[in-house]
Amino acid sequence: MDWAFEQSPDCIKIMGLDGALLAMNRNGMCAMEIDDFSNVLGHKWPVLWPDATRSKVQTAMERALAGEEGHFNAFCPTARGTPKWWDVLVTPIRNGDGHVERLLAVSRDISEVRRAVEAQLELAARLQFTLEATEIGEWDLDLESLAATRTLRHDQCFGYPDGASEWSVDIMLGHVHPQDRALVEAAFHEALKNDRPLRFEARIIWNDNSIHWISVHGSRYRSADRPDRMIGIVSDITDRMRTTEELKEASQRKDEFLAMLAHELRNPLAPISAAAQILTLGRADAALTLKAGTIIDRQARHMNRLLDDLLDVSRVTQGLVTLSMMRLDLKRVIADAVEQARPMIEQNQHHFSVQLDPAQAFALGDDKRLVQVLANLLNNAAKYTPRGGNIALRLRCKGGFAHISVKDDGIGMDSATLENAFELFSQAARSSDRTTGGLGLGLALVKSLVDRHDGSVTGHSAGKGMGSEFEVRLPLLAAGPAVSNDEAARVPAGSRLRLLIVDDNRDAAETLGMVLGADGHEIHIAFAGQDAIDSAAAIRPDACLLDVGLPDMSGYELARRLRALPETRDASMIAVTGYGSKNDREHSVHAGIDHHLTKPVDTTLLKQALAAIAPKVTN
Repeated sequence: MDWAFEQSPDCIKIMGLDGALLAMNRNGMCAMEIDDFSNVLGHKWPVLWPDATRSKVQTAMERALAGEEGHFNAFCPTARGTPKWWDVLVTPIRNGDGHVERLLAVSRDISEVRRAVEAQLELAARLQFTLEATEIGEWDLDLESLAATRTLRHDQCFGYPDGASEWSVDIMLGHVHPQDRALVEAAFHEALKNDRPLRFEARIIWNDNSIHWISVHGSRYRSADRPDRMIGIVSDITDRMRTTEELKEASQRKDEFLAMLAHELRNPLAPISAAAQILTLGRADAALTLKAGTIIDRQARHMNRLLDDLLDVSRVTQGLVTLSMMRLDLKRVIADAVEQARPMIEQNQHHFSVQLDPAQAFALGDDKRLVQVLANLLNNAAKYTPRGGNIALRLRCKGGFAHISVKDDGIGMDSATLENAFELFSQAARSSDRTTGGLGLGLALVKSLVDRHDGSVTGHSAGKGMGSEFEVRLPLLAAGPAVSNDEAARVPAGSRLRLLIVDDNRDAAETLGMVLGADGHEIHIAFAGQDAIDSAAAIRPDACLLDVGLPDMSGYELARRLRALPETRDASMIAVTGYGSKNDREHSVHAGIDHHLTKPVDTTLLKQALAAIAPKVTN
């Protein structure tokens, strides 16, 4: 007995009926890290356990005192504080009369087993959290009976929000889209035949007939005491597949747009080149010269509109356009838009009608941009309506909003085209034959500008050949006086000015000089910044028209240096440049430049700027 007591690897304790420690084997002392048993001799055993465990110890002792076995698992640190878990059995020790006279407690260190179990539980919890967070379902398929167990999320991927009442391989295949069923069956066959991982993506049909995408991964699992199984996961990838398809469509629209852009830019270049050759030959009479000039002017304006569309939609969609918000009479805005669009409407011999609500219609907005919005809608209606068609513009005031609609009986749109109508580069779907021209940016620009005015724009079409209707909805203001940008821009005609044009592009400088010289201004030209500085004292210009990208210094630097000269300190500085971003305009302001105009310059705006200078020069 003594030999077994000392040789046991477990911690063995002999206690009195009151739980007082009477003896402990050496291995037990080592396990509990007790150096001297006398330090615990006579101590009550339950007191040595943590408070949270003491009730378990007491219950086990009571069972042993009653002649039974008491058993429990619990945590208790050693005498040195080492954390350990114990499997404990408490039994009675009887005397010759069969009465219980002592208690025997055998404690086995199960810390390693406990840590392994806890690690497995933690791993399972982490896996479960990951599956739930990523919305992945699990499945387990018995390869003999083909019975399957699975999680709720698995069933939800197949359209069963509360779980399916039964499941099998046949039920799963019944949900697979007919066009993908062969792929799925082949994937299972390959995985089972060649013992390879199962992987496939396929469309499935829910019970409500909606189509979804799933991704399935699985692997064969063999066990000595269970039939072969295949275990795996399933996830709903519908959103990912839709996004991928949308990105592919957007990329295709972009490619088609770039092809259109090349086409649209080459078209006006051909007549410009031909007209330029006529002029350079020097043999054209006055009538032919005038005609060639008219062609160049018209085609250059067309190219300018294309570039303006490109720059406008980029700036507006990125929020880089600053709106000049003021109180506007929407009826005046409509009149200005109709005036802009009327040439195209009349050119196509359309029947055009306007119906305005008799109530006053005032809104807070940018006059120029709202005119641009409505002119775009009218021009689109004129483009996409066969010659002699009908276009109607209507203004209604209702519920605190102005509803401005443009309706035509033109080519119309199918649902797919209408869905993408306000996206960039969407025109190709409307007119792949390109007979109407343009870059397909108009409606994207319309939507961005209307959004900036806290409004909305919607489109409607009954289908191809059934016409289209677009409606702009803007919040109304209370009635009152309105100011138009055109009125604010009116200036008196300018008198003769001395102008210094600085541009390293000789053709650009000389043609601009010809245009302004025809208005009676005195023109001086320099092709570099230093040349302008050297000649400024003699010229004493009233205004300097500066290109920004000069060879020897920037136009901004030139403006600063001209401001430092007494002869040009008070001259007006006008940037005439191809750089038109927000940063470029800010550089102009910091350099002391009064006006920033982008090439090809709008001569009307330039002449207005010069007209504003004339009174100052006269005074």
